[in-house]
Amino acid sequence: MSAVLAPTSMYSTAISSMSNGRFLRAYLIEAKYEFLAALRAPAFAVPFLILPAAVYLFFGVLIAGSSKDAPPHIADFLLSGFAVFAVLGPALFGCGVGLALERESGLLRLKRAQPAPTGAHLVAKMLMAMAFAAIAAGSVLIAAVFAGKIGLSATQLLIMSVVFVAGSIPFSAIGLFIATHTSGNAAPGFANLVYFPMLYLSGLFIPLPKTLQHWTVIWPTFHLDQLALAAAGVKQYSFVNPLISAAVLLATTVVFGGLAIRQLQRKG
Repeated sequence: MSAVLAPTSMYSTAISSMSNGRFLRAYLIEAKYEFLAALRAPAFAVPFLILPAAVYLFFGVLIAGSSKDAPPHIADFLLSGFAVFAVLGPALFGCGVGLALERESGLLRLKRAQPAPTGAHLVAKMLMAMAFAAIAAGSVLIAAVFAGKIGLSATQLLIMSVVFVAGSIPFSAIGLFIATHTSGNAAPGFANLVYFPMLYLSGLFIPLPKTLQHWTVIWPTFHLDQLALAAAGVKQYSFVNPLISAAVLLATTVVFGGLAIRQLQRKG
């Protein structure tokens, strides 16, 4: 028994003796290699980094933007919706499916046995999702600027970018919840069951029937969209108080993130 406990005790002592600089560096190194691993996976990187801007240019600019009957500021509204689309995928699938596969293969158990700061792997997953969100949402914003259809200033676009990057955290928490409660084989299916309803039933870029319009408030994607539009000053499409949207996103992070951590502590 003492032989089993000795390495754990040694690792705990080594971690507790780390300076704040080394502690932070350990998190950053873990995040760096998590990002590089995701970037080197074409099946993950290509759809989530390239597809959002391409889809926005086709639907948001070529089709909706060329319509003479389009309402005012519709380009700004569609820009925000497609940026949320860009943020959702990396957070939900990067944290969800990736972690579920690592749990099933035993990689997560191996990482937890190493002398690394507690939670470094989970933090790295979320930072990876935030980095991908910054690149993907940024590509949509850049595409919108070059298309010349939007009426937002550089300051407004910068504010929206910050909101989108921070807004990836609640969806990362949902992804971690899926990863800790499902197997590696089942995680993609459950992630898709969450992904598509959140994307299409939150009214981000297509008109919804009146029977569904009242239910948009249950989706975190709707609240991220509302928060970004309010932060940029696009009042025409602001339907709820931005403080309410911020509270919903914070609650989503706390609830799903807390349940994920609790499950990891119980079952690994």
